[in-house]
Amino acid sequence: MRKLEVLKSLLVQDRLIKFNLDLLEGLLREIRADIEEIKILVESCLEEEERESLLKTLADFEANFKNLIVQALDYIYDLYELFNFDITFLSNIPEELGREIERLDAVNGINKNLETLAKVLEDILNLADWDERIKVILTPLRVYREVLEHGMAFNQKLAGGAYVF
Repeated sequence: MRKLEVLKSLLVQDRLIKFNLDLLEGLLREIRADIEEIKILVESCLEEEERESLLKTLADFEANFKNLIVQALDYIYDLYELFNFDITFLSNIPEELGREIERLDAVNGINKNLETLAKVLEDILNLADWDERIKVILTPLRVYREVLEHGMAFNQKLAGGAYVF
């Protein structure tokens, strides 16, 4: 029976890693276009002083956010390589493979990276709390934050066995 538990854990971890890679690659693909759309809205909806301040903040945010996504992707790709390497060499020893899956702690490592991204989003969104126009303009970033929060919750549930297969 232990072999089936290890196999199940192995398959869950594999999916978890791949889904998170897809999530972050999608964010990286979409963020540039969404920032450009936000900039257009800023140009058309805000006064000069507000506009310049928010455009600078957005430029800094975009550079930092994209860098953090790339770092998170690098981490997950490295994790995936280790994961696959360990599977290859430990596949005949279920106990060792099970311990290695626990040692890699994919969920907490991935969620730590997602939390960092969500925090950066939260920081820029907090700037808009006092101005309804800016709050609306930054809606795409709220969606990103929500997606990241759902991703973290999904990772926890999936790894914690909350989903019964």
